[in-house]
Amino acid sequence: MQIVETLIDFLEQLAEHVPVELFAFFGSFIEELIAPIPSPVVMTLAGTMVSANGSPFWYLFVVAVIAAVGKTIGAIILYLIADKTEDIVLSKVGRYIGVTHKQVERVGNRFQGTPKDYVTLLLIRSTPIIPSAPISLICGLIALPKKLFLISTFFGTIVRDFVYLYVGFTGIAAADQITHGLEDANSIVTIILGLIGAGIFAWILYRKYISPRKISDTDLKD
Repeated sequence: MQIVETLIDFLEQLAEHVPVELFAFFGSFIEELIAPIPSPVVMTLAGTMVSANGSPFWYLFVVAVIAAVGKTIGAIILYLIADKTEDIVLSKVGRYIGVTHKQVERVGNRFQGTPKDYVTLLLIRSTPIIPSAPISLICGLIALPKKLFLISTFFGTIVRDFVYLYVGFTGIAAADQITHGLEDANSIVTIILGLIGAGIFAWILYRKYISPRKISDTDLKD
């Protein structure tokens, strides 16, 4: 896609003109809001910058924390957009598809902020092949408890970013080989999440319109 290539070129130019800390923050913020940008691009480039600057290995952790702040801010924006959109859409069309605002948020209410909930979302956020933006949108859609969302997003992103930073820090050749595989996996998971969402919507329509009709036809035959 031309737009994605243009954005990647912009990020690469940005890396040449700002310190690695600013690049990690703003790059992560932009990457979270603009989902088509491949996840590894910003952090692997930042890792390469850390290496080029002659900074020690442990400084990757500092950059990961800075990047996590930027990404978490972007995630909050997506969360709020999804939450407000769900409120508006279901208030207008919810009765037509048989889904109410309370029913959707009831899913989020199942997460009570237990240690298991934190570990689960933390692992999801930490896994490099799982795209971040769709997870933020889903969390906003079901109104996941905000404290759980923020803490898990921030610390999970630190782990995720550190992996990408390390790949970039080890060398450009290694980064190119690994990130291409990660980008492909990331795209596959994004498609899977989209298909799951479409499947859920189709199931709702089936339960609302088709299934009752079959029951009525069966009653008539009897």
